[in-house]
Amino acid sequence: MTKKILTLILLATLPLALFASKITFTGGHTKVSTQEGSKTIELTESANVKTDALDLKSSSIKLYGEDFRFVSCKGNVTATAIEKGISFTCPELFFDRTNEQVTTDSWVEIQDSKNQAALSGGWFSYNLKTSMMKIQMLAKVIKVSEKGLMVCRADSIEYDGQANTLVLKGNASVVVDKDNYKASVITVNLD
Repeated sequence: MTKKILTLILLATLPLALFASKITFTGGHTKVSTQEGSKTIELTESANVKTDALDLKSSSIKLYGEDFRFVSCKGNVTATAIEKGISFTCPELFFDRTNEQVTTDSWVEIQDSKNQAALSGGWFSYNLKTSMMKIQMLAKVIKVSEKGLMVCRADSIEYDGQANTLVLKGNASVVVDKDNYKASVITVNLD
């Protein structure tokens, strides 16, 4: 009877162990608060957090929430999604580890090495699961194309990394070589 109960307990906890995202962190100075209902870890001085999806470096990083679901970075943030070939820099960043969603409402500069593209804007949202990015406020994408540099600008840009497409919305423009396109909405196939 005890063997069956132990087997059931192991099988019940197995899915949690398989789907839990691994996280490691370091910092020159680490402050841990284990107060019930409000567990936090604050890292400063070369703070670094690594998960299966993202490598974050910042002046200070705060981890909080159940299983340290939320990661808040402030000051000189650099992030790399190595498998996706995406890296970005910004002053502040918020990462939800469960949803694998990165957001910032500060200026961000993004490098996509797989698609040879550079993106920038004043607001940014990136879903690591779907490879969907949304950039707003002075949003710009520069891509190396067969004809040279392609420069795309709009009020809002949706960048689909899996389908390699851009949707430019609001004051959209695309300049490639001597060609100049303008419209309220432009869709670009990056291939």
